[in-house]
Amino acid sequence: MEHIKPYTPKRFDTASELINHLETKENFTLSLPVDIDTIADLLGIKVRYIYDQDNYNTIGSISLKEDKATVKINIPQNDYEPRRRFTLAHEIGHLCKHLSESRSTIIDTHQSMNRTASYWDTIESEANTFAAQLLMPKEHIFSQGNHLISEYQNDHCVAQMPVDVFVENMSRIFKVSTPAMRYRLKNLGLIDSLS
Repeated sequence: MEHIKPYTPKRFDTASELINHLETKENFTLSLPVDIDTIADLLGIKVRYIYDQDNYNTIGSISLKEDKATVKINIPQNDYEPRRRFTLAHEIGHLCKHLSESRSTIIDTHQSMNRTASYWDTIESEANTFAAQLLMPKEHIFSQGNHLISEYQNDHCVAQMPVDVFVENMSRIFKVSTPAMRYRLKNLGLIDSLS
């Protein structure tokens, strides 16, 4: 009987390290919106979409078994495409930063992925940050943001673009939720408040 070597994920401390690795080793080209499904494929992750009524509060999970990583995404909690994309990016964050032979499964619920609750849970906070950086890379936020503002100013003959209009348009470009984009822009110091 052949012994299957346990799957050991390559560690990446940041999403930009992962993207650099994929661009140099896997011939990946980053474009917007970030193709999170291709990234999962390139990492060898099996993504399963499930309808888990018994664990309705579960948003997603990732586990290492034998020779592969498996992400389960609970359909009722991820029926909004930006939510599904963030969940998958969050689970990739766990794979890159947290999973090992001693910690082979992480299950995420509404509470664990909530920004306020995850502030106190380092692992969940790190996975949320990783997901935000992966879906909304800093350099693309700046380049797209500058382009968007310039275009808006020219089209509307105004000096400034309203923050809400900016956030909404950026969230569409990056295919993320408006709150996720607002939070990312706040963390990058590009807008002042989360309201």
